[in-house]
Amino acid sequence: MWNRVILAPIATIIGLVMGSFYNVLIYRLPRKISLVNPKRSFCPTCNHTLAWKDNIPVLSYILLKGKCRYCGAPISIRYPIVEVLTALSFLMAVYLSNNIIDLVALWMLLSGGLVTGAIDFEYMLIPDSMVIVTAGGGVLWSWNHNHLFLSILTAALAFGIFFLIHILSRNGMGFGDVEYFGALALFLTPLSAVVAVLIASISALLFAIFTLFKHKKVNRKTRIPFGPFLAIGTLISIFLNFHV
Repeated sequence: MWNRVILAPIATIIGLVMGSFYNVLIYRLPRKISLVNPKRSFCPTCNHTLAWKDNIPVLSYILLKGKCRYCGAPISIRYPIVEVLTALSFLMAVYLSNNIIDLVALWMLLSGGLVTGAIDFEYMLIPDSMVIVTAGGGVLWSWNHNHLFLSILTAALAFGIFFLIHILSRNGMGFGDVEYFGALALFLTPLSAVVAVLIASISALLFAIFTLFKHKKVNRKTRIPFGPFLAIGTLISIFLNFHV
């Protein structure tokens, strides 16, 4: 029996721990820093290796008052935000799924979306590792929902169309978006893929309008990170239950 009462707190704790790890990915992947060397987390300002008590999700940030214990440099608010968002996402997935395969698939989708979103907004970059994680989740999801072959065809078609846009727009759409939506489309069928793109496009447009009013610096050459909106569109689409 799918006992959400028991699973909810476990998923939340796992989410907090994974959120801490995702902060490592968000910092190291775009800077091409190895994930195993250095093995321990360090302060990006003074490079001091952090103790275990400095790495307790959310709690350490609160106890340290948002500052490095060793040099006093401010710690980005992104760290506790990512940890909290990951915990909430993992918890939400418990209530959106009915079995362990769906749960793991959703965790992979949400994890890829969170890491990709944080990196894409700052660096306009989508890591290949997150594309692979997302694709793995898509295969699990579509296999468990009996439309794996159709989803593979959808992914191939989505990749082809986005690649054509990438070529015709002369890199106006980054190749990372092409790869990422190809991976996301493994969760989808043709109609739900169209819905996902529509939701992503509308969301990105609203974000661009918000940015325009806030900064008044948006023009035709301004680049908008599309990856996070594609992930949002995909998540919404698969739960709107669109088929073929």
